[in-house]
Amino acid sequence: MAFNNNITPGAPPLLWSNIYDAFTLINENFDSLVATVGDGSGLTPIDFSTLDTDVSPSTDNLYSLGASDYVWRAVYTGGYVVDTPDAGNGVWIGAAQIKGIDTYVDIPAGSTINGALLIDPEKTFFKIIDVDNGNSIEAQGFGDTVKFLSGDGISMSVDSASESITFTNEGILDVSAGSGISVSTTLGISTVTNTGVLSLTNITALPSGRTAGAGINIDNSTGSGIKITNAGVISISNGVGITVSSDAASGDVTITNSAPAVNAYTQFEINGDSGNRIQADAVSDVLYINSGEGITLTKDTVTDTLTFTVNPVFDLKGSIFGDDSTKIVDAVENKIYSTFFGNLTGDVTGNADRSTVSDTLDITNTDGLTTVYYPTFVENRDVGQTVRADVDLSYRTDSNTLTAINFSGNLTGAVTGNIFTNLIDSADSSAITVTPAIIFSSDVFVENDLTVSQQITVQGSRVINLAQLQSVVAASADFTDFQARIAALV
Repeated sequence: MAFNNNITPGAPPLLWSNIYDAFTLINENFDSLVATVGDGSGLTPIDFSTLDTDVSPSTDNLYSLGASDYVWRAVYTGGYVVDTPDAGNGVWIGAAQIKGIDTYVDIPAGSTINGALLIDPEKTFFKIIDVDNGNSIEAQGFGDTVKFLSGDGISMSVDSASESITFTNEGILDVSAGSGISVSTTLGISTVTNTGVLSLTNITALPSGRTAGAGINIDNSTGSGIKITNAGVISISNGVGITVSSDAASGDVTITNSAPAVNAYTQFEINGDSGNRIQADAVSDVLYINSGEGITLTKDTVTDTLTFTVNPVFDLKGSIFGDDSTKIVDAVENKIYSTFFGNLTGDVTGNADRSTVSDTLDITNTDGLTTVYYPTFVENRDVGQTVRADVDLSYRTDSNTLTAINFSGNLTGAVTGNIFTNLIDSADSSAITVTPAIIFSSDVFVENDLTVSQQITVQGSRVINLAQLQSVVAASADFTDFQARIAALV
């Protein structure tokens, strides 16, 4: 602001208009106005935008901060924190402290609005309404509303003036006795009693798999004189191969089949055709067996016998590519006139031309293969025997093991391995006699009991009887002591 030097001193008397004009001109020469507390002598001027001291009135309950027509735009106070120096923060109105805690305001207990308590302990209300001791309705906010809804046979009417709700029963109001029915009422509870048939008593358990009520007809669902009729089996009579007997006392019925059923074939497979087997599709189905070329069928209905007769004398033509069967097969001389090319498979009997038979065999090495082979043999040493094999006689190449069920004859030569495991049958109680006697060149250990029926001969000279052996065993402290006692006896 430019300095104003248009101030002209005057002389008394002073006019107020002149003083006002003079102060106006003086104020135009100041950019800021500062104040001090007290007489201002030697004090630092107060900066009202950044106060660093408390501001209190000099007289209690006399001065105001702001006015109704000149209010402060914002008043800031520190937040309240319990048990700290900040516990006194807030706005104090008399002895009442309004606390600012985080983002909400806490006012003193017992605070009122226009003289009425915010929460009047004398004016109670329900926050949770329990229904039928199980379910409940809980208010989630001050604006929540409890709704009453009409149910089946129940209606409601509301009277806002009297602030009342009337529940009206629109269902059964009265129960009257009828035929076979009695009614009694006590304390508003009506009991309906059936004075007629209450139930049918069952004395026999329902058989497994039987449906309840099966085979029973009832002529009416309600009313008197209801008839229950057995719609199933009433009686059982004898039939072909069937005998029926009953016990009048127990009510048991016995059905005896004099020709009980046996296992029978239900399907027939022809020439390996498993996808088109012959089977009965109905009880009335019949299996037809027809005669064919060179086949004659005869039946005997008395003995239930079906006989197939084959006519061995007939000419076979067509697929054998021959016009005259006598040039191919001579049934009288048992000869076949033909020339074979390629491999001949199947059974061949008689003498073959040795010019076409090999005198040698090809040998294939099978060492190490996990394969079981079966040795072949013949019935006798005559020429033209059938080569045979037995499943109980086999040889495994990877372990060089020959397996058979039994061996006959004397066993000579060196035998290695554990031979007693398979030779002695622990399940057989019969004694094993070894002739001549067995001589052991090393120690003999008996894992379980050793039973001696006669006596023990030691080193071919001294005989120890059973009583002596029992005495030595009883007196021995250990096996070493036992050996010493035996040696003393010998």
